[in-house]
Amino acid sequence: MKRYLLLVVLCLAAVSCDQDTNFYITPNHTSFVLGPNGGSFDDVLFTNGSWTCTVSDDAATVTPMSGDYTTPFRVVVGTNNERFTKSIRIKFTSTLGDLSRTANVVVTQDCFPFIFADETLRTIGPEGGRVFFTVNSNEPWVMLEPDGSVLPAGFSAEPHNGGPNNTTVTLDIPVNDTGEERWLEVLLRLESDPEVYVILTVIQSF
Repeated sequence: MKRYLLLVVLCLAAVSCDQDTNFYITPNHTSFVLGPNGGSFDDVLFTNGSWTCTVSDDAATVTPMSGDYTTPFRVVVGTNNERFTKSIRIKFTSTLGDLSRTANVVVTQDCFPFIFADETLRTIGPEGGRVFFTVNSNEPWVMLEPDGSVLPAGFSAEPHNGGPNNTTVTLDIPVNDTGEERWLEVLLRLESDPEVYVILTVIQSF
């Protein structure tokens, strides 16, 4: 009797081991790269179990979200309006009997070019002095004088180029002896796209 029970246990262990060895889940590709406008792509999940998936970002959808055995699927990703590159994880979980395994597909999505400042408007008294702005961008920028702006003698701004990442912009404001309030402005524009810019303004009293 004991030999019979031992034989049954060994058979069950062999079946379980064989099932575990033959159980698989593998996406055809594990990574994709998309631009900020988003897009879609098709792939295939290879598995011999029943599977479901979850997505880490609401801007991405997977069709279908579940299935049995090897299945083609489509991923659609919306526009990335954030100021950073996204990493979207699609997690597939497949089950076979008591076994469960996972596989991931990672979608890297770039963001649009951007430039912004911690503050774009500051004030200073008639005596003048230094004003500081912190500027952040994901691409290089160049400093220009806005159309129609006339900067007084003694005014200076540094640096004339910057980015990507954080850059401290320093404006040296001369004494205002004009007898009236004046607005002093500089424009920081991305080198790659003249439509992406920020204007830094200092209002000087008299």
